[in-house]
Amino acid sequence: MNNIEISRAAPRMRTVAQVRREYPDLQLSDRYLRSLVRENKIVAIHIGAKTLINLDSLFGFLNGESGAAK
Repeated sequence: MNNIEISRAAPRMRTVAQVRREYPDLQLSDRYLRSLVRENKIVAIHIGAKTLINLDSLFGFLNGESGAAK
């Protein structure tokens, strides 16, 4: 069997609770983060009952970069 090489880094994903715990200075509520996901303003995936937010997408959105959710 051949090994598969991946040339790009894995995305940094966090749950809504992890975002709030790891970045308290952002002062983002659960409700606001979930609304950004629902409105497709940031990239996220749903696994069961959990929502995993792409941190690069979130920070891009907060910095005003257009096309944060691709």
